[in-house]
Amino acid sequence: MLKSIIILLVLLFFTNISLKSQIDFFGARAIGVSNASITYQDNWAQLNNQAGLSSLEDITVSAGFANSYFIKELGTNTIALGLPTKSGVFGLNYTYFGYSKFNQNKVGLTFAKQLGKRISAGIQINYLYTHIEGEYGSNGAAYGEIGLLTEPIDDFFLAAHVSNFWRTKYTDYTDIYIPMVFRIGAAYLLYDQALLSIEFEKDIERDLVFKSGLEYDVNKQFFFRFGIATSPMMYSFGFGYKIKAFKADIAFSKHPVLGYSPAISLNYTFGKQANK
Repeated sequence: MLKSIIILLVLLFFTNISLKSQIDFFGARAIGVSNASITYQDNWAQLNNQAGLSSLEDITVSAGFANSYFIKELGTNTIALGLPTKSGVFGLNYTYFGYSKFNQNKVGLTFAKQLGKRISAGIQINYLYTHIEGEYGSNGAAYGEIGLLTEPIDDFFLAAHVSNFWRTKYTDYTDIYIPMVFRIGAAYLLYDQALLSIEFEKDIERDLVFKSGLEYDVNKQFFFRFGIATSPMMYSFGFGYKIKAFKADIAFSKHPVLGYSPAISLNYTFGKQANK
């Protein structure tokens, strides 16, 4: 079974879906728009673009699960805590991908702050531990992420993000690096109901990826989402439901060869936002 999983992971590597895309779960809301979500401002921003966490007003707990291609060994579990303070917003998150014989564990500590009325920044330090049973060995490494988010005019957002900006290797004795990924994107809120987003993603060792998505707010409680991404061509769709402090999202993405991948995430907000 271990050899089969490693073979599948190699296949994912050569179809431009890196291990990083498995360990970095952005939440079902983001998956519903093919992860064209760099401008999103919610608790999942600490796993997406940390600058978007700066708008969090109350303590928020989020949890999510994603399963790649309905293979139980390729499941991802994530939990995240957002804590606003007078100095800025802190975040703590943990992600587990894999199963007992092969898994990756990532812990991230985030800080985000509004630098002005229309601009914010965020940074996160991660520790990634990879475990492979037997002769393959295990190892841990630290790396960083940094992001910016601005609203130059009302309802129009621009964002940029860099992951692994000091280019960490998985181990000191190999030349295999944790992916260094640059992302830029924009979003426009149309009539306070439809959020249109586009994003460009460039892993320095892979082809450029274009992503676009639409999130439609039906009635302030129910949300519909659709997205598309290239390299390879992938489609996604999802739904969200919000009732006071609680929000649930579900999404599906489709790989042209490997098929569907489902995801679900839950959020609970403590405090005054619960009544919005």
